[in-house]
Amino acid sequence: MITSIIKKVFNSKSNSHHKKLKEIRELPEDRAQRELGRLLFDICVENAIQFVTEEFYKEGSHFRNLDKHKLFHEILAINFWLVDKKFSKLNKSLLDEMHNLYSVSYGEAAGLHAAADSLRDKYRVYHDSWNDVTGYQDQFGLKATEFIFGDADAVPVEQTSFWIISHADDALKTFSDIKKKCRIAGRGKQ
Repeated sequence: MITSIIKKVFNSKSNSHHKKLKEIRELPEDRAQRELGRLLFDICVENAIQFVTEEFYKEGSHFRNLDKHKLFHEILAINFWLVDKKFSKLNKSLLDEMHNLYSVSYGEAAGLHAAADSLRDKYRVYHDSWNDVTGYQDQFGLKATEFIFGDADAVPVEQTSFWIISHADDALKTFSDIKKKCRIAGRGKQ
């Protein structure tokens, strides 16, 4: 029941994101890139909120015993990395805009200046553990579980990895769709 309500809310947000993307297409290039960074930041935040909310309401979830804020920031980092993975070859300034928004929005909670460096270190680990060739993402799930739980030996990694990988896969599809729409609109040509 709660999941269906959450999905309904996020589907309406998805429609507003498509509308925002259309508006971005009409802007001059420099402003369009900044607004795209803001839109992607908003989507990343919404994705992280959705993950945390669903896991805290899910009976038997291993994420329920974690600090919500720490879990939110770790899932947000995964989403930022996915944006970096999808868009970095096209535009490095998107992630800079997102990191700036992150510092402004969550700076105190995230450790402000060191947050961007810490995020980039996580991106390298995620990138090294993600396997685009085989689609076998267990190493990525293990690394994300270690970042989230600290000691992965104390949690059932197969279960936590499954939910993290599923979330990452869904988010990657969203970002791929946005990248495709940007390309169609003439933004982000390779």
